[in-house]
Amino acid sequence: MGWIDDLFEKHKIVRRLLVLWAVILITVVVIWVFDDLTLITAPVASALGIVTGILATVIGFYQWSRGRDTE
Repeated sequence: MGWIDDLFEKHKIVRRLLVLWAVILITVVVIWVFDDLTLITAPVASALGIVTGILATVIGFYQWSRGRDTE
C-alpha cells in the first residue's frame, strides 16, 4: 500500500485531479455553449456562471488543503 499512500500524501493526487476535473468540465461546457450562440438564454447564462464558479470552489479547496500541509 506504499504507492497508494504516496499518491495521496506525497503527490496530493486528489487536489490535482479536482483541478483537472474543473478545468475539463469548464472547457467542455464553454465550448458547448458557444458552439451555437442563438441558444444562449438567461437560464443557460446562469448555468454557465455556476459551472464557471466551480473553479473558484476548487481553487479555494486547493489553497485550504495546501495550507494544512504546512501545519
